[in-house]
Amino acid sequence: MQKVTKDLASATQEIIHSTEKVVRDYSPKVAATLDDTMKDTSLAFRKAMSNIDNQTRGQQVKLLQSYKSFLYKQADIIEKRLNKLKK
Repeated sequence: MQKVTKDLASATQEIIHSTEKVVRDYSPKVAATLDDTMKDTSLAFRKAMSNIDNQTRGQQVKLLQSYKSFLYKQADIIEKRLNKLKK
């Protein structure tokens, strides 16, 4: 029984170390990718708003309503993914 306990403790420690290594190795890459994606998204948003500013008032209203609808759909997709992950 003592050997089984030692083996289990050793295996648990190995899992902890390998998980820590994966987090150390991949976490910065994921964070950098998310950072780049957020910068690209922000740039695209600014460009879209700038293009909308060049339209007539009526066109601006229609474009902004469409863009708002698009963003709500994206937020809904994110919410669904979060809910799945929380289950």
